[in-house]
Amino acid sequence: MKVLFVISGTKRVAASRYRVYQYLPHLEEKGIRTSVFSSTSDFMTKLAIRSPELSEAKRFLYYIALFIERFLRFWPIFFMAPKFDLIFLQRVTFPFGLGRILRFRNKKIIFDIDDAIFLPDTVKYNTITRWKGAVKEREVRDILKSSRTVIVENEYIKDYVSRFCKKTYKIRGPIDTERYFIKETDPGRKKGEVVLGWIGSPATTSYLKMLNPVFSKLLACFSNIKIMLIGAGNYSFPDKRVVKKEWQYETEVDLLQGFDVGLMPMPDDNWTRGKLGCKMLQYMAVGIPSVASFTSTNEELIRNGENGFLVKSESEWISVLSNLIENKEFRNKIGHAGRRTVEDVCSVAKNTPRLLKIFESLKD
Repeated sequence: MKVLFVISGTKRVAASRYRVYQYLPHLEEKGIRTSVFSSTSDFMTKLAIRSPELSEAKRFLYYIALFIERFLRFWPIFFMAPKFDLIFLQRVTFPFGLGRILRFRNKKIIFDIDDAIFLPDTVKYNTITRWKGAVKEREVRDILKSSRTVIVENEYIKDYVSRFCKKTYKIRGPIDTERYFIKETDPGRKKGEVVLGWIGSPATTSYLKMLNPVFSKLLACFSNIKIMLIGAGNYSFPDKRVVKKEWQYETEVDLLQGFDVGLMPMPDDNWTRGKLGCKMLQYMAVGIPSVASFTSTNEELIRNGENGFLVKSESEWISVLSNLIENKEFRNKIGHAGRRTVEDVCSVAKNTPRLLKIFESLKD
């Protein structure tokens, strides 16, 4: 079987790495021949990651350029499509209704959607975001109607998808539990130091700002804590114990293993309910407790107080984190329970057979 994976951005995009590239070695071991094509160039992918930091005028020009590029890069996909047994679109949509004509080149299309891309990705509504949101929703509906099967990551997205495509499957994650593993000792750690960590990108630093008052109070109460932020872009906090690191694929696991507690703040709204946060899975996979804002989607994976924590207010953030800072055994207990959860539910090893069954179901 030959499968063409079409991704919405290069390896710099977390969804491309987790929802496609992690699978490839495992699929090839099973005799699946794979090819990957990005609907967005690496240059535009880098701009996309930094787009939240652009001015409105520059962001508007970026959207126009992206729109044109996606139109141009559709045609290689269109002409390649008949050469493959399946087309796997990871969060990829096309402008000008082109999603509707792809099925005439290959009817066996799988659409993988792990984010609420049918909604505007910002609460700052203006002419640009309204235009972008309307265009994107139409593109998503076109692809859903053209797809034989849709893979979703959570129930919130499944509720939307099922209006347009009845054949849906849920695959949470995946995460490579061989690459992300528990590191039992850290010889370089200061005695008694506790590291609260966050990993992300400039697109999610607005959520990180939700914890500014929490950071202030914890840093004032505990002299032994450090806060490490990976990939936080222009975010800053006025305390020398808040340390920023650039995100790099080669170093992310080692840095994550240096955390004692993982943080995932986010508002509870329609956009965030479409996310099963990648950072939450990363924390759990390296065996540290994940403390996340409550959303119904996060609740699908986190059992509060058993394999992680879901918090709803500033006072809950402070209470939960204070308890974890003070109790190493408790941190280890929650962290190891989280690790077992991702092994059982979200690991690449568990999800590869599920993906293969979906491929097999489209053979006829």
